Amino acid sequence: MVLPEEFVVVRERARPLAPDDRREAILDAVLPLLMERGRDATSRELADAAGIAEGTVFRAFGDKESLFAAALDRLLDPEPFRAELRRIPLDLPFEDKIACVIEALRTRFREVFRIMQLFQMDGPPPRREAANEDWLDIVRELLQPDLAHLGVPIDTVAWYLRLVAFGASIEPFNHFRRFDSAELATIVVHGVAF
Repeated sequence: MVLPEEFVVVRERARPLAPDDRREAILDAVLPLLMERGRDATSRELADAAGIAEGTVFRAFGDKESLFAAALDRLLDPEPFRAELRRIPLDLPFEDKIACVIEALRTRFREVFRIMQLFQMDGPPPRREAANEDWLDIVRELLQPDLAHLGVPIDTVAWYLRLVAFGASIEPFNHFRRFDSAELATIVVHGVAF
């Protein structure tokens, strides 16, 4: 029996992705699993999360370590942090700007610490070429209108903020007395003396 032409279904096979696009698609699919399980995620779980065969994962990345390295590179990308700094309005009051910068830095440090723990990293995360100082350019632009309030150069203020945020992001240091970013900003801006 021959079906009428309107009943014939023609299925086209999906076009294969270019290697870089395939790797990016796999990373997009497995990042939620990696943020939950880190290095403990199995090859099978990674393949299932991506909806592909294990062999496809290995053809795309070579081995699990290469996939982890690519995931780490994506997860540690500083651009979302820089974008958060860029969202701070230039016309905010000075102390509020400082609090926003501290909060953005604290959020970034907490994310990095969590990723380092999940991926069982012993040392600091890998450094990116020239990306480590890009945030300073954003803080310079943000604080330029407030230059009259500063007793030290903007770069020094930025490094103070980074230091304060780093210490406040390490859970054992912030455990007994929690400091919010606004309080830390007040300390940086006004100090502790009358």
